Amino acid sequence: MLEIGGIDLPLKPAGKGPVRRLTGGIHQAVKARGSNIYIITEPRLSLVDAGFPIDLPPIRGALRRLGADITDLEWVVATHYHGDHVGTVARLQRESGLKAAIHADDAPFACGEVPYERFRYRPSRLLFYYSLYPLFRYRCFRPDLLLEEGAVLPLLGGIRVLHTPGHSRGSVCLFAESEGILFTGDLVRNERGVLEGPPPRFTPDPRRAADSLLRLASLDFEMLLPGHGEPILGNAGAIFRRQLERGALWPVG
Repeated sequence: MLEIGGIDLPLKPAGKGPVRRLTGGIHQAVKARGSNIYIITEPRLSLVDAGFPIDLPPIRGALRRLGADITDLEWVVATHYHGDHVGTVARLQRESGLKAAIHADDAPFACGEVPYERFRYRPSRLLFYYSLYPLFRYRCFRPDLLLEEGAVLPLLGGIRVLHTPGHSRGSVCLFAESEGILFTGDLVRNERGVLEGPPPRFTPDPRRAADSLLRLASLDFEMLLPGHGEPILGNAGAIFRRQLERGALWPVG
């Protein structure tokens, strides 16, 4: 088994170099165009979310910096099925044999059995995606593990699956309680240094999203690792609860 959990890499700001160390067991592949891509190195090499299809080179570069390769990857855990979070999964399955996990309610979308939900894009964004369609086209994949509420993954001392629907039917957060770390996918973002709920234009069920946000307030966590924007590496739970109480996180307020 690849032993890289004890590597002492310097903390790198996002956008410089291929990888950023967040904790001893978690790194971030930087320069990704889609979601944040987190690399877990303890006890086995795994990803949380996997970016757009064009984000395979940043993943490769980050793994090389850690002394690894995509063939060393064992799991990718998707917080939901949207293409900016799972775009490289099908390719990684073919090239490395890694296994993919996603919530059971999102699995039919990931497999292509149910059509991708349609959203309204700004004309400029629609033109951008159409012009670069081969780079962003949705790549269906077949999950190896269907996640359910309360399941515990053998990573980081035990990661508990929290079903937090609203942004998608099967959106999940991942809570490493012993480490005080919460992966939030798109339920909580930290873009431009401002905590935000899921993007309204791409959230078909705001009521359930609000319930999901309120659920997080009861958790005790120090680090918040969002699907988009900067990770919060300290006092994250208190920061989140303050924003929630102020009604600053759509759709709560």
